[in-house]
Amino acid sequence: MRHFIVTIITIILFISCNNNSEKPMHTEAKSSIEFSGHYDNFLQYWLENTKTDIHRVETEEKHRHLSLNIEETDSGAYNFEIREGRNGKTLVESIVVTENDLAQNVKKIGDTIYVSNMKHFENETPYKFIKTRKFSGWIEMPLEQYEDSTYRKSKLEIHDQGGMAEIDIDGVQYTAELTQLLFGKKLAIMKLAIYNMPLDSVGINSRSISYTWSNPDSKRIGINLRKVVSGWTFIEPGYINSDNTNFKKK
Repeated sequence: MRHFIVTIITIILFISCNNNSEKPMHTEAKSSIEFSGHYDNFLQYWLENTKTDIHRVETEEKHRHLSLNIEETDSGAYNFEIREGRNGKTLVESIVVTENDLAQNVKKIGDTIYVSNMKHFENETPYKFIKTRKFSGWIEMPLEQYEDSTYRKSKLEIHDQGGMAEIDIDGVQYTAELTQLLFGKKLAIMKLAIYNMPLDSVGINSRSISYTWSNPDSKRIGINLRKVVSGWTFIEPGYINSDNTNFKKK
């Protein structure tokens, strides 16, 4: 009986060892972090280039104003579409970023991505990209040549990291800008500004004719200057603004 038990234990140990030998010693699990989305480094770029001393961050090596459209590929890697300038006007390049690249050169904390030591991101200090929030909105102004008349451009879409939209009729030059800023390098705000110039003329140090501000996580922001009015609402399931809701009295 004792010999039988020893034999059974030996067989079990032999099978167990064979099963373990078939398994790889190390398995590389796919990152659980989701990188897909649209990101912009407007805040970093603005802090380095604003002429206002209270806001400016001094640095010898300034970052370019870049934005990223990131999409996951079928292979588990990510495609980084890199764009430059306001509203991502200029396509720089699309590059494939592997899992290994992500582990070594890309870090994500909350909705912020830090990129370094890669093509287009060679600065010693990482590029800091914040995930954008999309807003739907409108711009409206009275038509002075017609009594009780207004011109309204609606169903516009911009993001909160320096996104812009304009009124584009002859003789009219107004642009709305939505930005996330750090006032005095400490106080986080979301700012809605109005410029009396075309969108393509608005620069990092352009002076707005007026602006308003709110908390960075606000879902609705607007401004009424009488001469120009503009309102913006965060796009999410069930969002309501004057573009998708009938406010007329029944």
